[in-house]
Amino acid sequence: MKTIAETIAHELKAAGVQYVFGQPGGEVVELIEALAQEDIEFVLMGLESAAALAAATLGQATGVPGVCLTTLGPGACNLALGLGDAFLDRHPLIAISARTNSAIADWYNHQHLDLNAMYAPITKASIALDGVNTAQKVRDAIALTQEHTRGPVYLTLPGNMASDPEQETALQVEAKKAPLNSAAALAEISRRLNVAQTPIAVVGIALDQHDPKTVAAVQSFLAATGIPYADTPKTKGLVDPTSPNFLGTYLSASGDRVINSLIEDADCVLGIGYDPVETTYQWHLKENYVGVAAASTAYGTYQPEFEAIGDVPAMLNQLEAQYDAESQWSTAQLDTTREAVEALITPPLESSKAGIAPIVVSQILRTILPENTQLCVDTGQHKMIMAQVWQTSEPLTYFNSNGLSSMSTAVPGAIALALHDRDRPVACVSGDGGFAMMVQELETVQRLGIAPLFVVFVDQALSLIRIPQQMRNLPSRGIDLSPVDWATVAQGFGVEGQTITTIEELTSALDGWVNNKRALVLAVKVDEALYAGNTY
Repeated sequence: MKTIAETIAHELKAAGVQYVFGQPGGEVVELIEALAQEDIEFVLMGLESAAALAAATLGQATGVPGVCLTTLGPGACNLALGLGDAFLDRHPLIAISARTNSAIADWYNHQHLDLNAMYAPITKASIALDGVNTAQKVRDAIALTQEHTRGPVYLTLPGNMASDPEQETALQVEAKKAPLNSAAALAEISRRLNVAQTPIAVVGIALDQHDPKTVAAVQSFLAATGIPYADTPKTKGLVDPTSPNFLGTYLSASGDRVINSLIEDADCVLGIGYDPVETTYQWHLKENYVGVAAASTAYGTYQPEFEAIGDVPAMLNQLEAQYDAESQWSTAQLDTTREAVEALITPPLESSKAGIAPIVVSQILRTILPENTQLCVDTGQHKMIMAQVWQTSEPLTYFNSNGLSSMSTAVPGAIALALHDRDRPVACVSGDGGFAMMVQELETVQRLGIAPLFVVFVDQALSLIRIPQQMRNLPSRGIDLSPVDWATVAQGFGVEGQTITTIEELTSALDGWVNNKRALVLAVKVDEALYAGNTY
């Protein structure tokens, strides 16, 4: 008979899990050993939040839920950032932590918190395992992470229970809910598209990017109808960025207010998997918005009136077959929009004494790094310019935090991707503020022997926050950083580091990494004043 720890490990293995990221504690050592017996690698990370972020990125990339593991108390508390990010960015994630020994929990409060209650609001489910029907509960948790809307499930296990034998009892099978009938909504969407003269589509994350049928249906619909479209950072590669109908990347992207103006002028806006969790704009509240999605995107008082929910490929195929209109947007209008975005985000100089223009760094990265590079981008001004400049034709190769928009996500994400596929180029772009939050993970990089590229935009400031301070005529306070020699810091962790001050140095260093992949930190001096087209 399997122990509870062995049961959990067995179910994770059956689901295709290869890695569990975490920080150990005495309460989870049996589970770590059970994972090893199932050939699941426990990957020690420097911080529990990094473990959760790494696992969530891997879950997003592969479709198999990422898994992280911590002890109780402080270890479990540190999962909050990763769980919140996975919840709002729709990443499949299983987070497991210990909880207080069940025999003493009623009177022993050292390191004791109601963890399941704490994490219930930011997970799809928060489950306190009790040693009964563990296998089924873990299977159900795994399935739940993958159901739309995807997201994290949190499991706790008492520290005294891991080595106990698993118990099984008869389970009541809950009747599955009948799928929502979206036929009427889809018919209205079709009617509106056919009478619209200036429709625009926005493609978002409320669909399955791992499904080839979905990818094909999205691309076919956009090509056949000729409706202009924008993508979001979370769906880069799902649509063709070379099409004359592609407006650019929208939502947390430099210059996207130009695209937003065009969307505001549209007489019908079609959300293709569009999820408002990615935006601060409000056009989806208007009557001219319609959408198709794999799951409802309603939230709070927001209830989209015409949103067809269900099989996105089938719905798009039906809309394509029924579409007999022609967009009245002129080629000149679309060209003007793209040109206006480019003009807005292009600074007057390529570099200055303070450093290189961030857009130039971004353009050089896209030009030199291989087409199949997997890229993790942290939050900050650099995130917005990278979102507009970096285009790809492969889905699920561009990773950032957009729903939560958290700093510190890119370094752990790049570690997970580089570990999962050691032959594929993996790069990480972060600001010096976000990099400082996770610099301890360079020890993880060195220990694992992986070869990601870390490009740090060094402007010695949390420069994105300067924008709202300037908007409100406030002094710059609490955002400027002291200079740090990041190349030497990297070398202290056993990772090669270089300081980059010129375009020529950047080009040479990137060429060198492409030809000889190894763990490398490039601390690139950028001029904050040369960011252009960003808003807060």
